[in-house]
Amino acid sequence: MQISRRTLLAASSALMATGLPWAQADDKAADGKFTVAFAGSMGVVMDEGVGPAYQAKSGTQYQGIGQAAMALAHLLSAKTMMADVFIPVSPAPMKAVEEAGLVDKGQGIPVASTQIVLAYAPTSKFAAAIAKAKGADWTKILREPGFRFGRTDPNTDPQGQYVLYTLQLAELFYKQPGLAKAIAGADVNEAQIFTEPSLLSRLQEGQIDATLSYQSAVVSQKLPFIALPAEINFSDPSKAKDWYSKAALTVTAKGVTKTLHPGLLVFYAAALKNATNPLAAQGFVNFLASKTGQAIFAEYGYGPAKGPKI
Repeated sequence: MQISRRTLLAASSALMATGLPWAQADDKAADGKFTVAFAGSMGVVMDEGVGPAYQAKSGTQYQGIGQAAMALAHLLSAKTMMADVFIPVSPAPMKAVEEAGLVDKGQGIPVASTQIVLAYAPTSKFAAAIAKAKGADWTKILREPGFRFGRTDPNTDPQGQYVLYTLQLAELFYKQPGLAKAIAGADVNEAQIFTEPSLLSRLQEGQIDATLSYQSAVVSQKLPFIALPAEINFSDPSKAKDWYSKAALTVTAKGVTKTLHPGLLVFYAAALKNATNPLAAQGFVNFLASKTGQAIFAEYGYGPAKGPKI
């Protein structure tokens, strides 16, 4: 998907008219560049949407790095990777860079949201059955002999974690004991695990039959999908405390083992304290939260920003 000329022109007009602080920051940083580290599922909207749109208006060169969000958080925290802005999905990666002293509490702001859907390969022999699936039918299809299910590593990627959370809640919601293990096997099942940037590409090429993924990424890459009930897609704030929290996952990263629980699927953005171009960094974060930035997110299949700051 390419960002529309109309969106770019509207963004440019808004920049000239508003006089917002980020517009002034852009002017001061116009001869520089800035780097954004973002959750790998955001590649299309970042590299074709908000990144070029901000660059066109500010004159500041955009550079993007998309990888598994928790892996990025560890690299940034260890200062083995440098970036000006960090945009993960779910709170945990942002809290990790906060603990490392790279952002202050409350600095990570929600800029978009998404939900879990079942995306499938259009060339899969199971495609017709998935497209027609009603209710719990999809859970039976994923257990068919020869079905190739793909996901990402839950130890490094929030999306990999949410796949397992979804299956756990589906097990409860559809009253199917053993469902999660029957589909995913072990939490870290090497036969199913791929890197986040490559997962949907493999789906497009028919190397896997289906994955549970963020609707935003699936829409951005124009892949077919079926929606899932609010009870298992992590989009309903009213279900966050008493229902979504029933799912749990134990992960190990850098020798530390933690038990995690899911919440709403929200993307957060923050300018990092060690940014080499702090004016452009904060300007970009403000741009994402602006009406223009929100319009671009919506164009690429993202939901509105929701929830409190981190």
